[in-house]
Amino acid sequence: MRVLLTGLPIPSHLLPVMLPISKALQARGHEVAIATGRAVEESLDVDVLVLPDAMAPGQVGTPKPVWRPEITGPLELPLFDKGMTLAFANNLIDAATRWRPDVIVRETNEYGAIVAAEALGLPHAMVDIAPMIGQLRRAEQELGLTSKAKLVAGLLPEEWYPDSPPTRRSYRVPGACRTTEEPFILASFGSTTHWLLGKDSRLMEITVEALGELDTKAVVALGSDEMLARWRGPRPDKVLLEGFVNQRKLLGACEVFLTHAGFGGVREALEVGVPMVAVPLFADQPANAARIEELGLGSKVDAAGLTPAKLAKAIENVPRHHDMRARIEGLPMLETFADDLTASLW
Repeated sequence: MRVLLTGLPIPSHLLPVMLPISKALQARGHEVAIATGRAVEESLDVDVLVLPDAMAPGQVGTPKPVWRPEITGPLELPLFDKGMTLAFANNLIDAATRWRPDVIVRETNEYGAIVAAEALGLPHAMVDIAPMIGQLRRAEQELGLTSKAKLVAGLLPEEWYPDSPPTRRSYRVPGACRTTEEPFILASFGSTTHWLLGKDSRLMEITVEALGELDTKAVVALGSDEMLARWRGPRPDKVLLEGFVNQRKLLGACEVFLTHAGFGGVREALEVGVPMVAVPLFADQPANAARIEELGLGSKVDAAGLTPAKLAKAIENVPRHHDMRARIEGLPMLETFADDLTASLW
């Protein structure tokens, strides 16, 4: 079977799950390629069909240079853009016509595959990397199509999801193992936040100051090597500042995860049983943070009005015991997705 995976050209949309799925499909003997934009081509060690108009410059609105989440709260971002989706779809139709897949598998945020699959008469499936994104219905209305996914791959146990469509099946993504080291706190707001923040935002300074008030050691990922090089904020003795970190590896050893509640990081923390303090900043993060708190997996702190004292108190008082990790370990491994995808088509 020839399987074409699609995703927006954003590392966090492809590397943690879509790339492992491509490997799982290849291990079952299927031919696989990923269709996406050029920005991530070199990061994917699998055949890539480059879509020249996938999030091309000028398609996506420029970041708000004055955004200060500690004052105004989460940033409103356009999570669906019809023009960008149709440009992706047109490129995808051209690429798929040449590559001739039997099925298209898209990630949640990439809607062009719905259009392309309909136009080409192909079945499609979805890997739910952002189950709380809440934009599919609007996308379907504006596109005049309905997503008829043969299979929806969930990545956490069913209790995480507010709804459970009959085509959803949950799988376990290969992740880090829990290790025993000296306790520390990991703080990371993802790879996108740093270029959305306004130059006057004190979010990262507040974070470092809060961790400096605690007795536990901490590691803070500032988001880029550039931010680390020009950091002029506080440097508490017990707080290690980094540009990028191997988040999955560190989560296996830390005792609390301070996060913006992006679904990828949430999933990785739950896999190793790490409680979270969530400060949601944009996109699906407010919904993810609310779900974390509802299920007793951690606590939510509003970005607006955030202070070092408030954040330090939330970290000290976070619930530290939950059993989601055991339920995740009971899920079938991601390789099973390949078999279920085949079964869903015939």
